Amino acid sequence: MKILLITQNFYPEIGSGANRFKNLYIQLSKKHDVKVVTTIPSYPNERMYNDEKYWNDDEITHSNDILRIPMRIDKQSKSMYSRVGYYLELAYKVRHFIKSYQREFDVIYVTSPNIFLPWATFFFQKQISSVTKVLEIRDLWPDSVKDIEKLPVDRFWGTLKFLEKRMYKKADKIVINNEGFREHILSMTPGKPIFFLPNAFNNGEIDFHPPSSDFKVIYTGNIGHAQSYHQLTEVSELLEKEQIHFNIIAYGANAPEFKEFIEDNNFKYINVYGEKTRDECLHLIRQHNVQLSLLKETDVFLNVLPGKVIDGIGCGVPVVTNLGGFTNALINDNDVGIAVEKGSSEQIVEAIIKIKGNYELEAQFRENAKKLLNEKFLWENNTEELSRFIR
Repeated sequence: MKILLITQNFYPEIGSGANRFKNLYIQLSKKHDVKVVTTIPSYPNERMYNDEKYWNDDEITHSNDILRIPMRIDKQSKSMYSRVGYYLELAYKVRHFIKSYQREFDVIYVTSPNIFLPWATFFFQKQISSVTKVLEIRDLWPDSVKDIEKLPVDRFWGTLKFLEKRMYKKADKIVINNEGFREHILSMTPGKPIFFLPNAFNNGEIDFHPPSSDFKVIYTGNIGHAQSYHQLTEVSELLEKEQIHFNIIAYGANAPEFKEFIEDNNFKYINVYGEKTRDECLHLIRQHNVQLSLLKETDVFLNVLPGKVIDGIGCGVPVVTNLGGFTNALINDNDVGIAVEKGSSEQIVEAIIKIKGNYELEAQFRENAKKLLNEKFLWENNTEELSRFIR
């Protein structure tokens, strides 16, 4: 098959979205002719990609399969309206590319949460029956935008929900990264073919270390509008009182403010570090005893499956989180950590202390994580199933 992947975030960018599409490109390219349309790397900022350490895959770096669209508008502007302008510019350029070249592909695979890319792919385009259009949903939109509380979406709510439903209907097939999305989508498009493809590890990333004798907790990734900034500060204060080491690898909109909070309080046991490559993050996670994941207490955000949860499982490190829904059941039913739905800061720290005080429990969580990784979270296995689905 000739497959076109359309994604805003891609290698060498950090974050689960870019890593996801890097692995999709690598795995699908083993048996198919795959092209990628993406942007110049800029997440969480463009300057960091001047560092060659992020360009650590020569085969992708020099590949002719990757089309990087140059952008005039700065994505990282603090103005939400400037960011919307960026998304519109990107959508216009992607739409023009698809209009010109869609006949060259058997499958066009486009991902959210940048909702403008699916619109550009599906709306006002000539429908070619020989091209299968696959929509990947990684956030429920517009619900997630509403919960971020940064854009006045209420006045356009009816229109946005109409566009959401139309987007699902226009897609031939849908891929989700969270089983919790299935029911919502089927309520709008009954009978639509849906495939669950979680974030995962590739075989080369699998490596398990024995637990640290100096008990440590780690949080990696974005501290943005979806993450519970307030709860993260509370958990930090409580862990400091318990004299439990807590390391945060942070980027995103609220990362500078969080770092300033930690410095102002002169914490002894809490440390904040800047952006790191995926390999560096995984190396650090393996040195810790608990991987922490916290999101805002809304129905939308508490029912997602964050990449950091998969990273913890993939490293064999127990996960503690306030998530509910599918992720809560995944963690608790498989005994790979402790998930307390809408858990308070005190409950989260109690869960961490429970693991700290029970070596056998931690060892059990670690062993179960290894089994779960092999069963559900390997790119090599999951992409084989994806190929059959989109064919």
